[in-house]
Amino acid sequence: MVKQITFILLLLSSYYSFSQLSDKDETLLRRELSLLINTLRTDLGKVPLQLNDTLQKAAENHSDYMVKNNILSHTQRRSKYATPKDRVSAFSGDNFEVVGENILYSSPQTFPLNKNKIKALANEMFKSWKNSPGHYANMINTEYTHGDFGFTVDVKKQIVYATHVLGKKGYTVPDQLSANAFGIKKAPEDCDKEFESYSNLIMNLGNCLSIEGDEVILYYHNKEQFKKIFPNENDGIAIDLISQNQVACGSPNTLDANPIYDGILLRPYYSDQLLSNNRAKGDHRLITKVGDIPAGLQTYELSPSLVLIKDGKACKYAVPVKINRDSYPLQWIEPFSNDVPSTQLLQEGIVRSEVVPYHFTTNKTYSSNHPDLPEHTESIHSIKINTYSSVEGDTPHNEKLHTSRADYIQKHLNTHLKIPSDALTIETRENWEEMNFQLNYFERDDLALLTKDSLKSFLKTRDNTLPWDSLFFSQRKSVAVINYLGSFSDYTALGTIGELNLRTAVASENVLLANKALYHMYNSMEYNPAILFEDPIQEFIIRHPATVTNYAALLSYNYDFDPPAVTRFIHRWIGRSEELDDQARSNLLHLHSLISMHLIDNWDISAKRLANVIHPKKIEAFIPDKIQDDLILNLHLAFIQYFSQINDQVNISKSFYFISDYFKLRSISPEDDVRLALFFNNWSMYKMAIDHLTPRFKNNTLSTDGLFILAENLFLSNATAIENELLVDVNSKALSADKERWCEWLFNDFQIQRNSKIKQLYCESCE
Repeated sequence: MVKQITFILLLLSSYYSFSQLSDKDETLLRRELSLLINTLRTDLGKVPLQLNDTLQKAAENHSDYMVKNNILSHTQRRSKYATPKDRVSAFSGDNFEVVGENILYSSPQTFPLNKNKIKALANEMFKSWKNSPGHYANMINTEYTHGDFGFTVDVKKQIVYATHVLGKKGYTVPDQLSANAFGIKKAPEDCDKEFESYSNLIMNLGNCLSIEGDEVILYYHNKEQFKKIFPNENDGIAIDLISQNQVACGSPNTLDANPIYDGILLRPYYSDQLLSNNRAKGDHRLITKVGDIPAGLQTYELSPSLVLIKDGKACKYAVPVKINRDSYPLQWIEPFSNDVPSTQLLQEGIVRSEVVPYHFTTNKTYSSNHPDLPEHTESIHSIKINTYSSVEGDTPHNEKLHTSRADYIQKHLNTHLKIPSDALTIETRENWEEMNFQLNYFERDDLALLTKDSLKSFLKTRDNTLPWDSLFFSQRKSVAVINYLGSFSDYTALGTIGELNLRTAVASENVLLANKALYHMYNSMEYNPAILFEDPIQEFIIRHPATVTNYAALLSYNYDFDPPAVTRFIHRWIGRSEELDDQARSNLLHLHSLISMHLIDNWDISAKRLANVIHPKKIEAFIPDKIQDDLILNLHLAFIQYFSQINDQVNISKSFYFISDYFKLRSISPEDDVRLALFFNNWSMYKMAIDHLTPRFKNNTLSTDGLFILAENLFLSNATAIENELLVDVNSKALSADKERWCEWLFNDFQIQRNSKIKQLYCESCE
């Protein structure tokens, strides 16, 4: 029995051996088929194909696969070998930038094959491909420079499967810094799904790069967002330096055929290193080195592209292109102001006020400074003494302190001044208003929400997180305000009639006169802005809600004179909005928009803390039942800037969509379209800009600026697309509209010439 089995196995072995192609047979078949194809190409004036071992291995792999699976197909199930290009890459053929493939199976053959039968088989295969339009097109395609074969016999059917893999080697940029792209592999095509929620931001990453000396620096606006885009230690960035001569006119583009890079790839930087090298001074920004430029390269000829790395693999390629962007300014709003027709301005009253400061240290009832009292010829109209104690300590003790301090100040004044008996008023209290402002300034909402008794308990065992001694010193503010009596003249050097009446009204607690004076100052614009920020004036306004409308109207023209004082004023009304009418609330909201934008434009630690005091969420109570559309818009224009500084994405989105919807409805002229597109770009919403401008382009209603913005955005969103009809059409129109501007743009952003049609436009049109 064993002998019989052995005999059968020998017969089968002999059968399969006779039914295969020997190495010598394959070599002859390869040579004969190659000769037939190259003779055809030569007859047609085309360059013969060169044999190539890499293409041969890919071809053999696929012929084996087709026999094993009894299938005639260009695709395989395994992702590594799925397409002809994948198979060539799998056998170290990444330098082939173009790959094609012809396949067939032969008629049944009688094995073994002699020389004549092999030649006949080669001729059969050649004719089969030649008579098939698609296969014939591949055989004579001038783009291919190499071609090789793989043959596998289906011994059951006695037929030969043949694969012809054709390819063109891509350009290799010289002087690469790494032979293996620093170990970076090509990621699967669907890897960028991980970036979907950040697609707009990813698109613009190339524009966040700057070449500075021999370094490439990334400037990113949101450090926390960056961490979400690159969360893992093997996520990172590699810079690919593209030279201007790689897209020079007169020759094909010489971009590297490597699937990872197109120019010279710099050493990658990974997440931990990018974050640890952060040079930004603020908490939310990222300024970090992402590449070191080798010595000898002319940086003015270079453009840095970005290779985004996920889990050690090259997942996305970002090409920079200049994108114009802008924000909408605040809309002009005329504040409300109210006259008091029944009240007349006075010609006599307080022409001058002097504020004399007194400094008291902890538990002291005498001043640490010895202020000099002013000497004026005018008689004293009135004097008001304000003394405050800091809020730490028990209230009865504090009452004794600030009362004693007021007595000290009164004695000091009596020693040097002749004070009328009925001219003196005194106000003393714990300075809770300043304490509340300070806690909000330092973002200690946990303490600001405590009751007074609870906060006093905390202050007994206070921590060292805040400069408490300095804060308490500021709370112990004590002043004497000396008002002098006089007459108004149009030529007086002592101020305007509005100022005289405002000071007089404040000293006499006359609300109607104060409003009349404020109204006059607002309409005449004749006054020294400093008067609005004097302590007695501000304290009077805080005590009398009826004056807020006119006072806030004036501040809207003078908010930049003393931003901290304006911020304090707005903050004092948080929690007291029910005391105000709709006009006062509207003016405070308008003032909030103005001061917020001012603080953001001059953003530093101090401004940031001031802005926190009037955080957008804190002024919601000011919003009246009926509010102007322009005022709501201004609030959102301020909100979006504020929330972007603290990286509050949810509220950024709310304000963004309100603003965009507002201006979409009002986008009538080509100039409106441009402003809206610039706003979209400013917030990295490039697709929205494209969607808004494209219908205008098709209707031929875009201005020249609109054409260029659309061209920029289309390239940014289709940077790797070789053919894009809309992109080419828009660029052609932009070229016609302003040739000099278009040529300069293409020269500076030369990577746009990756697109062959746009490059042709550039080379034919620009000097």
